Amino acid sequence: MPFFWILGTTAVVFGVWAAGEAIRRLYFHPLAHIPGPRLAALTWWYEFYFDAIQPGQYVFKIQELHKQYGPIIRVTPDEIHINDVGFLDMVYAPSMSRRDKYAYQLRSLRVPGGVGTTADHNLHKVRRESLTPFFGKKNILYLEGLIADKVDQLKQLTATHAANNTPINLSDAFFAFSNDVVTNFLFAHQTDLLSDEQKAATLRHNSKELMMGINLNKHFPQVPDFLEALPMSISRPIMPPGLVDMLSLFDRVRNELLAIMRAKESGIAADKPVGPTRKQSVYDSVLDSQNLPDTEKSLLRLEQEGALLALAGTESPAQTLNVTFYHLLANPPLLEKLRDELRGVPASAPWTQLEQLPYLSAVIEEGNRLSFGVTARAARIAHEPLTYTPSPHVRPSSSSSCPPSTKTKSYTIPAGTPVSITTLAAHTAESVFPSPHVFDPDRWLGDAGKERRKFQMAFGKGGRRCLGIELARAELYLIITALMSGFEFTLFETDADDVAFLHDYHVAMPKMASKGVRVMAKEIVSSCG
Repeated sequence: MPFFWILGTTAVVFGVWAAGEAIRRLYFHPLAHIPGPRLAALTWWYEFYFDAIQPGQYVFKIQELHKQYGPIIRVTPDEIHINDVGFLDMVYAPSMSRRDKYAYQLRSLRVPGGVGTTADHNLHKVRRESLTPFFGKKNILYLEGLIADKVDQLKQLTATHAANNTPINLSDAFFAFSNDVVTNFLFAHQTDLLSDEQKAATLRHNSKELMMGINLNKHFPQVPDFLEALPMSISRPIMPPGLVDMLSLFDRVRNELLAIMRAKESGIAADKPVGPTRKQSVYDSVLDSQNLPDTEKSLLRLEQEGALLALAGTESPAQTLNVTFYHLLANPPLLEKLRDELRGVPASAPWTQLEQLPYLSAVIEEGNRLSFGVTARAARIAHEPLTYTPSPHVRPSSSSSCPPSTKTKSYTIPAGTPVSITTLAAHTAESVFPSPHVFDPDRWLGDAGKERRKFQMAFGKGGRRCLGIELARAELYLIITALMSGFEFTLFETDADDVAFLHDYHVAMPKMASKGVRVMAKEIVSSCG
């Protein structure tokens, strides 16, 4: 009898608490005045449904909700999303304005030691400053030969497929290329994934599966917490292959760190030239940073830093290359316009010369726009109240059912509120990008194109802008020039859904059954000499 009394009392207490909390969230919460669906304001299960049950669909559902409720909506009990690119600079403010990240969203990646997953503004600034010199343009230029060697290797791989008249999976090749470049740039240990197409395909598939689990990590962090608490002999066999790959990277990074530490203790210096940073690897640079406290130089923290940098440095350039190559091959007039510009460029032209080419630059900007960068909501938290008033970018839509007043009404956003504008919302804003789903490099040309660049979110914005932007740009310029100048390509069993943004798993994912962008290649024989 006491057991059932305790059970009944517990149920009643829980019911009273749940009812009280529901009333608070709906009517007395600081965000109660913000429009949006009641279920989103009431519970995180609404987000979970569109994250997990409808796989990776919440980012698209949010765009639908804006048509119903207006440019500002409440998407979880504690968070706001704004569909107005005129408010970008307020949300993603410059580095001098304090903007924390939202810890709830960051736990999806499970590497809190990384600079990109640091919630606190001040800690992020300290961590970033230790990395900035290594990612500076001078150091990228010094190491351009590393990228050029991999470009040559990719050209040779493509030539082999052309000679054998066999299709090449560009998605696998670009993944391997980007992974080799970023790994060999960051670390003293070198990799050559590009030499093994089968391994590249396996690792790309594993990486995709790993990313497809991040939404569950956000909603149920207890599951990976439990797995990580188990002995490795038990947990590793039941881990997804992508996580096993990441743990292997952790092991390699740990060994590198220990070797650097031992070398420093013994006074042994690197024999080879190390460029403007005077450092052989990013960790050599970080460990010598005078501004980074010793607590930030722990093995675990730096392992996580390396894993996140390698993951981001692989996925982002590879995604842009997939999108760019597909659309150029699917639109021959655009490809011919690019080749006309490239015909007068020497084969050995450096990146700094290539980035002066207006149409090539426009092609890359458009590829970045339609690759969408980090697609997940990347909320920022201001420490002062913000006032949102719809900008001229909020236009009436024939498909919108929201009251006209929502397009002019101002809202006070309380201090401490997570606020986001997704890259999907920014990159498909019709006031800035007419016909937003069309691949149109011309939109980036001239003065109008320069003005549009402030709405480019592929590498983030403000004080949290991606550290590796210059490295990624160098890769994109060099690889597009080399392959488009050296080969004729035709798409092989590939369509628009192989590069479309159909699922949000922190990065844009195409149809689930996609095998990637596959092509047939034919080497262009020069008529010179």
